[in-house]
Amino acid sequence: MDGEKAKIAVVIRVYDRVEDLKYNLRVIADTWYENSYYIIVVSNGKNSGYLIDASLSKYIDKLIVLDENEGHLKGNSQLLREGVKHIPSDSDFCIILEADTWIYTDTVITKYARKLAHSGVVWASAGWYDKYYSLAVDFALIKACFVRNNPLLFDFVDYPECYIAEYLRDKNESFLLLNENMPTHIPSYLPRYPYIDDRKNKRFYVFPKSRMVTHHIEFLDRGMTRKKEYFNIVSGIDYFKETPVANKPWRLFKIKFWIALSQCFLKRSWYSHKLYRKTE
Repeated sequence: MDGEKAKIAVVIRVYDRVEDLKYNLRVIADTWYENSYYIIVVSNGKNSGYLIDASLSKYIDKLIVLDENEGHLKGNSQLLREGVKHIPSDSDFCIILEADTWIYTDTVITKYARKLAHSGVVWASAGWYDKYYSLAVDFALIKACFVRNNPLLFDFVDYPECYIAEYLRDKNESFLLLNENMPTHIPSYLPRYPYIDDRKNKRFYVFPKSRMVTHHIEFLDRGMTRKKEYFNIVSGIDYFKETPVANKPWRLFKIKFWIALSQCFLKRSWYSHKLYRKTE
C-alpha cells in the first residue's frame, strides 16, 4: 500500500454512548485523511431509548440498528458480530472502535496499516491485562480478510481481550502491540490514577502518543465538557472551540509524566510469565 490510500472499514459500536458517537464521527470526518474509510455504525440501544440522531447520517455509510440487545456480557460481541458482516469486499483492513474512543488524526492508523500490509501479522492493538495475554478491543486494526474468514473471531462472552489473544493463538496467527496506547492500566496495588477516580478498573483513559481519549464521562467531573478539554490537550489545538484550554503543553506534560511514572512501579510481568486465560 506504499503511496496508496488503504481501504479501511471502521466498525463503531454503540449502546448508550450516543453523545460520544456524535463527537467521534465528527472527529473522524474532520481529521482522518490519510486513508479511505467506510464508516459502519452498529447500535443495540434502541429498546432502551438510545437512538441514533438522524443528523449523523451524513457521517455514516452503513447504519445497523438491532432490535434486541443480547445483554451486558454478550452485547459487545453482538455488535461486533453484526457490524463486521457489512465490511465491503474490497476493504484492506477493518478497525473496531468503541463510540467513546476518540482519535485525533489517523497517523497511527496509517503507521500500523503499513506494518500489517508488509507482514503476516493480522491484528494490531494495545496489550490489556498485565497478567494475561490479552489485546484491547476498544481500538484495533485488523486485516479484513482475516475478519471475513473467521466468523467466530468476536464470539466471546466475557473477557473479550483474553478471548482474542486465545483465538489468535489457536489459529497460529500473530499480532502487533500498539505501543502508543500502552500502558493501559496502573498497577493494581495503587489506589487510583491522578486524573480520574476509577478505583475499580484502574485504567488510563488518555494516550498522548496516539492522540486518543477514551474517558467514560460518568467518571469525570463536568462530564463531556471535561472530556472535550482532554481531547483539546492531546490534539494540541482547541478542536472543541466551546471548551478552550490554556497552557496545553504544560497540561500535556503532566499527563505524560504520570503515564511514564507508572511504568517505574513493580509489575507482575517483571517476575512472572503471562498466562492464557480460558474464556467462554
